[in-house]
Amino acid sequence: MIAAVLLAAGKSERMGKFKQLLPIGGKTFVEACADNLLASMATEVIVVTGHNEAGVRAALGNRPVRIINNPDYESGMGSSVRRGVESVPVAASGILIALADQPLVGPDVLNQIISEYEGNAATILIPTYRGKKGHPIILNTTIKEEILSMDPAIGLKQITQAHSKHITYVEVSSDSVLVDFDLPDDLEQLSGATD
Repeated sequence: MIAAVLLAAGKSERMGKFKQLLPIGGKTFVEACADNLLASMATEVIVVTGHNEAGVRAALGNRPVRIINNPDYESGMGSSVRRGVESVPVAASGILIALADQPLVGPDVLNQIISEYEGNAATILIPTYRGKKGHPIILNTTIKEEILSMDPAIGLKQITQAHSKHITYVEVSSDSVLVDFDLPDDLEQLSGATD
């Protein structure tokens, strides 16, 4: 089984607005991301909250996701990754790390990534589009303890560097794996994406 961890804890300081609750196609970013994961082959969806936890929880409503709060979210994304990974069920074989600023990554792309992972049981699987590395990535639960003991200031880069020879790259048909929304100008990409 694949457990999906949706990172939705940050303050979105570069954006200037709280990204998780920005609108996209009649939903908020965090709703769109959660719905895409729920519609995929992921067995469970864990949402890691932090800043404005109440707002994110309210937006998600009664969706069948597990919400885990990260009180140390200000120490960086690595701490949210660890918080989510430690909540993954023992039965999981892989952990898909999804970002709340990638609402355009749909179930088709997610399923392609999950299928490829399940087909070759990679240590780390990273999607690419035209050769460029993107997200979400899948981590094998055999390295779970390494993830839990990583330096949160370095984050997953520490893990991917340590296992650089054991990364499987999967070319996907959508540039959505490269598209995230960090700055106000990035939101201009939404006008064409939601019409």
